[in-house]
Amino acid sequence: MSLTDNRRKKRGQTASSSSTVAEAEHIVADQVTYNRRAEILEYLKLFGYKPDKTILQVHIVGFFNKRRIKARSVEQREAASRRYGGTTFVVVGRTHDPSIMDLVIKPKKKREETSPGYVGYLWKSKDPQKKAPHEVIPLDFTPIHVPYPADWKNIFANKGFMVALHVPASFAKHKNKLSRALYRAGKNADVKKPWDFIEEIRSSGNEQQATEDPLSILKIRLAKGEISPQEYEKLRQTLTT
Repeated sequence: MSLTDNRRKKRGQTASSSSTVAEAEHIVADQVTYNRRAEILEYLKLFGYKPDKTILQVHIVGFFNKRRIKARSVEQREAASRRYGGTTFVVVGRTHDPSIMDLVIKPKKKREETSPGYVGYLWKSKDPQKKAPHEVIPLDFTPIHVPYPADWKNIFANKGFMVALHVPASFAKHKNKLSRALYRAGKNADVKKPWDFIEEIRSSGNEQQATEDPLSILKIRLAKGEISPQEYEKLRQTLTT
């Protein structure tokens, strides 16, 4: 086979692959609710998501957070955990649609400095059309603890991608409570149907801390003795600048 024939074959395979993904996306779009974008937005808001500011990271399933962590990074994580009462990074869902690879902004760090499965991030400020992450994320996006449909997994036929974000620091110690509520509400949910579990979680009060005024939370922590006056002042200045 000539070099020209090889190139034609590769172009044909690429076109066929793109067509297959497009067909799969059409199937998913037909099966989810008409307002799925709005549901994704409301779901992400449970974690303090802000369309104009929040960055969503995308990692290949099975490689999430696998890189060797330097001692300095470990110290920084532990310090953050002590300060905020919990880590601020949390996985919020997954997608198997490979088109997300074309949507993310690629990381600038060298490969050896990042997780081997980290493919990039979604951020309105960097999006070519200035769209927020929830407006571009594939419609097969499935919240954490909600079963991902087997038929979708079969048509996309890949390992999948984990979607994660940094919750507001004031919300860090409450994210485990939210995760437990999501587990209880989501394990029997059908992602193709309306996401009624969002309202169920809201009514149980698990979203409140995510939207509460950070300064008020700081004052409460100071009053409880969880932070010193010096730490309070430093955090207050960070929040108000």
